[in-house]
Amino acid sequence: MKRILRRLCPLLLVLALCLTPASAMTVEEAIRLLNMHYVDELPAAVYEAETLEELFEALGDPYTYYMSAEQYEEFTDYVESETSVTGLGVGIEYTADGILIGSVLPGGGAEEAGLVPGDLIIAIGDTSCVPAAETHRALIVGEAGTYVDITVRHVDGTEQTYRIERRTIEIHNTTASCEDGVCVIRCNSFGTKTGDYFEESVETYDKDAELWIVDLRGNGGGITDSAVASLGIFSGEGDKLFYRTGEGNSYYTRYTLDAMTDKPVIVLVSGNTASSAELFAGGVRADSAGVIVGPRTYGKGTAQIIMDMTNHPGIFKDGSSFKITAYRFYCGDGDTTDKIGVLPTLFVSEQYTAGVASLLRAKKPEAEPYLTLRLNGITLYVSPEQAKADGLDDALGELLAALAPDASLTLTADGKTEEITSGAALARFGNERVKSRRFTDVADSPYADAIDTLGTYGVLNGVGDGRFDPERTLTRAELCAMLSQALNVSSTASGLFPDVPDGQWYTGCVNAAASLGFVNGRGDGFDPNGTLTQEQFIAIMGRLVRFLNFHADDYALALKEEDLSAEPYGALAPWARLEANVMNEYSEGSLLYADLDSIDLQAPVTREQAAATLCKVFQMLKILAY
Repeated sequence: MKRILRRLCPLLLVLALCLTPASAMTVEEAIRLLNMHYVDELPAAVYEAETLEELFEALGDPYTYYMSAEQYEEFTDYVESETSVTGLGVGIEYTADGILIGSVLPGGGAEEAGLVPGDLIIAIGDTSCVPAAETHRALIVGEAGTYVDITVRHVDGTEQTYRIERRTIEIHNTTASCEDGVCVIRCNSFGTKTGDYFEESVETYDKDAELWIVDLRGNGGGITDSAVASLGIFSGEGDKLFYRTGEGNSYYTRYTLDAMTDKPVIVLVSGNTASSAELFAGGVRADSAGVIVGPRTYGKGTAQIIMDMTNHPGIFKDGSSFKITAYRFYCGDGDTTDKIGVLPTLFVSEQYTAGVASLLRAKKPEAEPYLTLRLNGITLYVSPEQAKADGLDDALGELLAALAPDASLTLTADGKTEEITSGAALARFGNERVKSRRFTDVADSPYADAIDTLGTYGVLNGVGDGRFDPERTLTRAELCAMLSQALNVSSTASGLFPDVPDGQWYTGCVNAAASLGFVNGRGDGFDPNGTLTQEQFIAIMGRLVRFLNFHADDYALALKEEDLSAEPYGALAPWARLEANVMNEYSEGSLLYADLDSIDLQAPVTREQAAATLCKVFQMLKILAY
């Protein structure tokens, strides 16, 4: 495979760019460029489009679009997120009580004066700022090197007047700070210089660090190169990224240096963490370099190239550009982030992400009781008593509820250290406001831990009232619903199958699974309530594995006819043999709930068998890594 460096374009700005501006590019030129570079086969309706608006609607790809010169400049500015401001060096909010200081920028006059977040500017010179308004901004700003007098009311109620120098401050997409052994890197996007910022941050603070936190909440992506460089600082040498084109050609990016720190790292994510930021988080997970905390990430697994005046001056001489989805990308272990996103080590809502992270420490507490967690190869500690003292009772409960049934957990109390289950820890240290995510009717199932693990990570929904109904036969529509929940996808498509009408509970799930190529029809329809055989189930799960993992798909593509007809695959229908081979051989027979040669291929599949297999797939591929 060859090496290549590309930009993974950010999620944000897509909405701002969704209206196609007046274009120097014609429909014919757009189709020609799409035929040359687009990752998938173009829909027939694309060739029938008379305008760019019709073309992009027919294509249905939110990441492929035309940008005017102005929009292209905005897009580039967002990726880089580099700017400078002249003023006091504070982030402000206008309130009825004055100008509230929300943040203090390093190197500014406000920092030198000792102002802190929470302070209120109540007067500028002789002018009152109570209530504050946008008009007061003109009194603050001015040329660098000039001074302004402000009166500040501190949180404790005291007031003081300061003379502060206006300074020009560079604002970068990445900042770092360190306090009490916890060093934080906040990264808003992966721009050209971001890898350098990560390196400088670790060089500056690692000697004081016991724990690193990388905050990627809201980071919509950016430049692949920078994400790989930033990731390698924590995970060290290795393949960090794979690409595949529509023609099946493969490329990779490798980090060739050692890690710069051996301290644990916690990565904070949100539902808007996307693209290159998902590559970073997924790489930390894949390399067992740290712990991911937050909700499931956005789920962008395609990479774009940009056609502009540098490569097509005849079309884009006006400074406009055309962004085209040209690759699918995969993390260093081969896992995709497309649709599925990154499932965090500790799956918690955005509301509790920061609180849960603040409970995790790399240093063993001096006071008992305390919990020791071994998560994704990293040892961390939690003090329940400190959590309560800090008012983080709910965050503690969310952390414990987010632990899988078989997560490595010990409790040290009264001079003794003993293993404790996450359920027992939640019962002891939680509260009534935080509920267990486990199902109430799976305790007797041989696959109870697998079912509850998927429930803990939001991969499975039950049947209501906290139940899963494990022994019931799984219908074809229910499997689609299970896959839809697991991948976090649905579809608004209609008319794919005559017996899957709009408005049914399973419509979006069946259409999504069909659109991704996991399921096919049966006869003249889909038969949503029909029985799902083991043979059909094995084939569908094999297709899922190929979608999820680059290496598994490579394995499938290399299979020969003699591989498919060998035992035990000869007993299967020809259409099921390739995927059955992937399921059985790719992981040495460990992906199915039982050995392939012991399964009655025409027997129905139960809900617990499907859940057990899905859990094995996710764990083997490290989509679930804890």
